[in-house]
Amino acid sequence: VVSFDLASLSVREVNEQLRAAGAAGEDVQIVNPDARHHIGVGLTEPIKVTIEGSAGYFCAGLSDQAQFEVTHNVGWGVGDNMYSGSVMVGGNAGAIPGVAIRGAEIVIRGNMGSRAGQVMKAGTLCCAGNANFMAGYMMYGGRIIILGDSGERVGEDMSAGEIFIGGTVEDLGSDAMLTDVDASEIENIFAFLDRYGLNFKGSFSKVINAGKKLRYGSSEQQMRSIPFTSFSGQTAYWNPKVQEDIVIKSQSGRYRIRGYGGARALPHLSDLAFKKDLSRAGEPTDVIDKVQMETEIGGINGAQSLKLSMPVMIAPMSYGALSRSTKQGIAIASAMSGIAENTGEGGMSNAQRDAAGQLIFQCLGGRLGWNIHDMRRADGLEIYISQGA
Repeated sequence: VVSFDLASLSVREVNEQLRAAGAAGEDVQIVNPDARHHIGVGLTEPIKVTIEGSAGYFCAGLSDQAQFEVTHNVGWGVGDNMYSGSVMVGGNAGAIPGVAIRGAEIVIRGNMGSRAGQVMKAGTLCCAGNANFMAGYMMYGGRIIILGDSGERVGEDMSAGEIFIGGTVEDLGSDAMLTDVDASEIENIFAFLDRYGLNFKGSFSKVINAGKKLRYGSSEQQMRSIPFTSFSGQTAYWNPKVQEDIVIKSQSGRYRIRGYGGARALPHLSDLAFKKDLSRAGEPTDVIDKVQMETEIGGINGAQSLKLSMPVMIAPMSYGALSRSTKQGIAIASAMSGIAENTGEGGMSNAQRDAAGQLIFQCLGGRLGWNIHDMRRADGLEIYISQGA
């Protein structure tokens, strides 16, 4: 077992050494954590990491395969976007524990804060104590087990997944409902609790999505390309007026009504007036050849920089908003031009990665498409803070 002391090392130094230990297959002990943030982020090796004390925000975030044990408490976002692997917390957890997990198992022996399991997709989040408000908020899948009380508005706007509550269901969230618990589910829960040494002798209530506010109750298998004028559902929105508006916008290349006023001609270079005689403006003829367009972004702190043929990059637009062939075509064009392509927030496809010479991975707060392995395949990360739309 390798030991790292956060009293004498920075979190970045410990995380770098932690990943090196993981590559060597060595288990790690971290002492004097002093509730420091981001401990263990990015670890993707199947080793055991014991944190002797309390950890801060996002402990074990963006990790895969590793087994973490925190002897005391953790702050916000423990196990953020964790794939496989596990986190065992000996005390309490702050807000959004298990946010966006993709298959991990997170066990909290104490209480957990608000919005536990937010946007989680797979895996199990278990709390031996009580939950705070909106556990399972916008949950896409997986399982939450609460041995204590649920907290207010449990299951708020969840679309899938299951929440099992051993204590009092204080308040159901929007579009959440109670349902019966199968014997096989109970058996599976107790097997999970036994594996982590959690004792419980009560019964469980089960909360799922009620399905009353889902726009599309079930996915539709596409057998062929459907013209945009056709729609298989029943809605008053998809009408001839909307279809006409889309056609006109596709032809004009702009919105028909814009927030800053009606359509008008944009200024052109020909609108400029010069007082100086420009009769010899084209001389000499090699001016453009003297302009150096090459641009380098990053690299100041030792990371590999983006090297562009010109100060131009492809704007981010995710797969789904654009088709697979379009994303691949843009990636090919970016490589031919010597500039960088951007994944958008929908994740990275192999076709896009293979075609792009340089690819930026976009990360939004909603965690859509986040993947530590794809982040490592990228040439740069774009952290999306906010947008004005």
